[in-house]
Amino acid sequence: MRNALLRSVVVPVLTRIGTALGAYLVAKGLDGDLADQLVNGCIAIILVACDLIAGKLAASSNQQEAA
Repeated sequence: MRNALLRSVVVPVLTRIGTALGAYLVAKGLDGDLADQLVNGCIAIILVACDLIAGKLAASSNQQEAA
């Protein structure tokens, strides 16, 4: 049951939230000063990296369960 909840709810939310927040910060940062844009860009990169890591963990989890 726990694995089913992780696969169907938690993992999809984690894989999308990083990209969504990263895109929002990049769009918001276009109106700020250069330093603010740099900080927003760094945060966006970190959030997208979290998204990619969560996706990779989900894929490896699915492969282990299939085996």
